[in-house]
Amino acid sequence: MRDLKRVRIKVKGIVQGVGFRPTVYKHAINNGVFGFVMNTPEGVTIEAEGPSHLVDAFIKDVVESPPRISRVTDVDIKSIDPEGDLDFKIITSIAVGSKNVEISPDIAICKDCEREILDTKNRRYLYPFTNCTNCGPRFTIVKDRPYDRKNTSMSEFVMCSDCLSEYKDPLDRRFHAQPNACPKCGPKVFLLGKNKANKDPINETCKALIDGKLVGIKSLGGFNIACNALDNEVVERLRDKKKRGTKAFALMVKDIDTIRKYCWINEKEEKILLSRVAPIVLLKKKELSLDHISKDNNYLGVMLPYTPLHKILFRDLEVLVMTSANRADEPIATRDNEMSELMKEGFVDMVLSNDRDIINRCDDSIVQVVDGAVFVIRRARGLVPSGIRIKGTNDHNSMSMGADLKNTFALKKGHTVYLSQHIGDLEDQRNIDYQREQIEEFIRIIEVEPSFKNIDAHPNYANFNSSDKKVFHHHAHALSVMAENDLLGQEVLGIICDGTGYGTDGNIWGFEFLKVLKDYSKFERIFHLDYFALPGGDKASHELDRLAVSLTEHLGGIDIPGLSKKRADIIKALIRSDINCPMCSSLGRLFDGVACLCGISTIASYEAQAAIMLQKYAEGFKGQVREPYPSTIKANKVDYRPMIEKLVLDINSGVGKEELAYKFHLWVVDSIIEVINRTTPGKVAFSGGCFQNSLLVSMLNMRLKGYSNMDIYFNNDIPTNDAGISFGQSVI
Repeated sequence: MRDLKRVRIKVKGIVQGVGFRPTVYKHAINNGVFGFVMNTPEGVTIEAEGPSHLVDAFIKDVVESPPRISRVTDVDIKSIDPEGDLDFKIITSIAVGSKNVEISPDIAICKDCEREILDTKNRRYLYPFTNCTNCGPRFTIVKDRPYDRKNTSMSEFVMCSDCLSEYKDPLDRRFHAQPNACPKCGPKVFLLGKNKANKDPINETCKALIDGKLVGIKSLGGFNIACNALDNEVVERLRDKKKRGTKAFALMVKDIDTIRKYCWINEKEEKILLSRVAPIVLLKKKELSLDHISKDNNYLGVMLPYTPLHKILFRDLEVLVMTSANRADEPIATRDNEMSELMKEGFVDMVLSNDRDIINRCDDSIVQVVDGAVFVIRRARGLVPSGIRIKGTNDHNSMSMGADLKNTFALKKGHTVYLSQHIGDLEDQRNIDYQREQIEEFIRIIEVEPSFKNIDAHPNYANFNSSDKKVFHHHAHALSVMAENDLLGQEVLGIICDGTGYGTDGNIWGFEFLKVLKDYSKFERIFHLDYFALPGGDKASHELDRLAVSLTEHLGGIDIPGLSKKRADIIKALIRSDINCPMCSSLGRLFDGVACLCGISTIASYEAQAAIMLQKYAEGFKGQVREPYPSTIKANKVDYRPMIEKLVLDINSGVGKEELAYKFHLWVVDSIIEVINRTTPGKVAFSGGCFQNSLLVSMLNMRLKGYSNMDIYFNNDIPTNDAGISFGQSVI
């Protein structure tokens, strides 16, 4: 045939374990072309042969109609000599070569599998490990690439004839679904410490939850501790065991209709909850609704059941607290022996486990929607380990270690950055060990050899080595937004608002206006919050009266709610002695000090507690601001003192806490706008943990609407808090 054509197509990205080969097979059959498709360590390789117009139509289908859950990053097409194939085959994977294929994140149960587990006539009725190529575990069970069963924790489960038949049929949705299983051949659930022959451990688990027990449940990326969210007594018991104080718990709720009983939810939020990522979404709670779950703020972190096990449990349940199974600040438990210890210590009354090993622990992702934009707060299950392509940087391979708090690390391979799941705070040795373990795992799976390591510039950084490249904290924040939005190589004003970051002058920064130059490895600090002292150093972020005294010292002393004269005199003496009183320009610490002055919070038992409470009060203000606090710029400094003076006058005049809190938020926005007006930038990148405050972001968005000649950028897919630091570091 004169117009016979053969092409070799190489596809890269998330193209394994997502039904890519059977989709290609169907395209080939529909278009009447011959050849083959196979997995390789680099991705998927296709060879297709036939009349030119049919091959061209096939290529169009492959490129434009891949599987819904795939993510194609690169397609290379070359013409080769025809070989005379007479059919189209899916052939055995090649396991030799450079590993460039991406591993799919874990995916929430699909509608087809959900229907099967609830169908009494289906062989997978109530089977908690049901999955197909469109859903189920991926990253959490992977040992190596390519993504074949032998390289997962499913390797020890030999498929029965029925499952094997599905697995081998290119037209079946379970074709090469690596975790494919059924009750006859797959993993089993059991109650830890009890007879594994227990006939109905799931039913017993439901009964325990209804009866007010704390129950450990093995999920995709680790164990959770669950309890009845409507039972205040058991929730308080959980708070006590986890030393949780008043910090909010995440909830798992039966369905969207049940969520509407407790929260306000818009179309975008509903779509995210129902997505294959199925993250925790922060939703505005209805008045007094489940107030004991999130005492300090107006929001509930809510997710829907995302595994078959969850779906089965929630036939008889409505709303559960679903929190990580661990002691305070340690990594989430993944093994039965860890849960046995927690059971001995009274963290749980019973544990529902299973015999499928978790290879990579992974917490739940967290997102929120602000003014229609999606902000990822914690990037974990459903999102990790997807690579993030960046433009404007060279193709070096590197490792970036992130920040001490909310740590993630990042591996850069060429132009792709692989951002790790949430690791935790590196103040705890167990999290440092976890970080090192996951770094080794990522390096092996991604097959990258970092040529250097980027670290935070703080001299006491946990992973310090003299040969490491130091990146300043707030520079990394700015770069994280720039890299996410393809701004590298352009001059950008970075406005960074957070709690703590080491600055070039050795002080603690946190309300910074940085000009990032076209050579983005360099920046200039052009404005910043004026410095104030942190009496006692880190203690000031917990004992907030120290900050209140520091912020009002220029006033000659005022009465601070709950502060005795003796205590005030001690703090003043500490400031005047200049012993352990580092200077800071931190907006996070300013939030803390203002919260204390307003009588909202004097002790912070967890990070950002006072700021969260200040936001809650500000959201309660429904009146008109009579007189905004003055935003004062002196030289290159935002002067907080005139604002504090007016705040104190308001306090002494009996102004309500809601108005005080709102006016402070307004002052922050006014100060940012004042600097923007003085610098007239073309592009502005906002980052830092303070922008998790949805009220602050909304107020800022409202003020920025009139700036038509200026482009505004926030972190969206990359966390704006310190979990995004490693991504910013990686481009240096």
